[in-house]
Amino acid sequence: MRRSKRLTWRTLKLGIRAAMVVVTLVVMWLTGLASLRISLDELNTRAEANLAVQTAVLERHLDKFRLLSPLLARGPNIGRILDPFGSPSDPSVAAIAAGMSGAEEVWLMDPAGDVVLSSLEGIRSGAAGGAQRIPRAFEQARQGQLGRQLIPGTPDRVSNYVFASPLRENAMFMGVLAVRVSLDDVEQAWALSKDPILALDGYGRVVVTNVPAWRGKFASELDLGVDIAELSFPGRPELLVPAAGNPGYHMQLSGDLPVLGWTVKTLVDIEDARQRAGWAMLVALLVCVIAAGGIWFLIARREEFLRQERRTRAAALRLERRVQSRTADLRKANSRLEREVKEREQAEANLRLTQAELVQAAKLATLGRMSAALSHEYNQPLAAIRSDAEIAGMLIERGRAAEAQANLTRIGGMVTRMAEIAKTLKGFTRKSGTDIKPVSLRQVVDEAMLLLQPQIKQSEIALALDIPDADLIVKGGRIRLEQVVINLLSNALDAVSGNSQPEVRLAMRKDGEEAVLVVSDNGPGIDAEAMPQIFDPFFTTKDVGAGLGLGLSIAYKIVHDFSGSLKAANREDGGAEFTMRLPLVDERALAAE
Repeated sequence: MRRSKRLTWRTLKLGIRAAMVVVTLVVMWLTGLASLRISLDELNTRAEANLAVQTAVLERHLDKFRLLSPLLARGPNIGRILDPFGSPSDPSVAAIAAGMSGAEEVWLMDPAGDVVLSSLEGIRSGAAGGAQRIPRAFEQARQGQLGRQLIPGTPDRVSNYVFASPLRENAMFMGVLAVRVSLDDVEQAWALSKDPILALDGYGRVVVTNVPAWRGKFASELDLGVDIAELSFPGRPELLVPAAGNPGYHMQLSGDLPVLGWTVKTLVDIEDARQRAGWAMLVALLVCVIAAGGIWFLIARREEFLRQERRTRAAALRLERRVQSRTADLRKANSRLEREVKEREQAEANLRLTQAELVQAAKLATLGRMSAALSHEYNQPLAAIRSDAEIAGMLIERGRAAEAQANLTRIGGMVTRMAEIAKTLKGFTRKSGTDIKPVSLRQVVDEAMLLLQPQIKQSEIALALDIPDADLIVKGGRIRLEQVVINLLSNALDAVSGNSQPEVRLAMRKDGEEAVLVVSDNGPGIDAEAMPQIFDPFFTTKDVGAGLGLGLSIAYKIVHDFSGSLKAANREDGGAEFTMRLPLVDERALAAE
């Protein structure tokens, strides 16, 4: 009976495996079909919009010249050109040529259909062939209508479209004026589309296309592949087969031009949609494999639990049979069990203690990072406080207390600045709550220069300033922006310290709706390997003890809090360049603040 149960369980596991495989295949197939439909719908929407635009290009191009022939035919004394007694050098000939407005050619034909004058060839003295090239348009014009006719092109020659209007003098039919329009501009506009586009006349002949080899041929002669609309199954499952098995599938959309009797078609490549469907099927496969693995793991755990339960029952039965003869052994086993329980409880207590120590270590690490950042960012304000305090003491000793008051005021400002920096560093790991207001960028640069003046004098480094006369008002926090400028200038000063001719440049300008501040130097620049990590916390290329690697990271965080950007790059003539961009605000907003 036990063997029968094992066989039943094995058979059940085989069935579960087979069901998982079938479910995986079904899910993959359905996911591929769903993704394919969504992708094809997106392609269809874009293709319809593109087809409408390109069709409008063709219509507008022809409409631009539709009224040209009637307007020229109604010109003053235009009929005299065809008068046998008129002068071929009549000034109106030049007026006709000048009125082409971009048309390819203008013909004047006599009542017999012979070309008398061409804007390209001049006076042709009754050359034959005009009516033979455009018989329908000539006939329509002779009947008093606006004549229309297509001159089909070839792969080597662009198609042309002709508009013809009758010429009358005192109600007498004098001839026909025809305007020939090249469709080359339309094909050039269509060439910008990545999908093939073609316009077919009423006979199915390609009139205009962005594929020159198709021009002048009939649609039946072209191998356009298979339109997916012709596939029978609504889900089009054939498209999920790899491309080598079913090449040439496309989505075909068409639009009509009723006035011309033409049809405009576009052939949209669906390979991208098929690739998306393939990726979707792959993702579905991975999800199904993970889900199947989880289910199989639960089944294995259940099986192991049942085996363990059976072993426990067998052990209990054996223990029950030996209870009388193995009482002493049972007591020893109970004692060992008690010791194991105590050891396990002790292990759990040690684990909880270790976890608490890890949490405390994480807190100390965070506190250490903030302390390191404070130490790094307070160097400049503390130096300024010390300098101002010494100067204030000297002024008080000399009895110049009023002048010392200004230094004490600046010291108070520095203390406020340090408090703001501490508040900013607190937001380094979470979003800062500091207010954002309109700020003068020139004032920010001036105060930053004031803080850095001792370092600049001591290092004897040339600092060039390129600041426009008009102030730039940005949205941000004044003290935090000063922190950014100080960090950028300090790094630039450190970078050129070993240069024989050190130079640091700070430039400000307006670029559209943004204020741009650029700090550049002629130092060694930034290594390509270090460039991706330049704004990471605690990343530095300086020697040990020369920097903590927090300045650029804090500056990057502050600028992004103000909806701006900070980027680093190497200059072509050597050195590094940091570019900060911030959105501009109206100066009236600063006045209101």
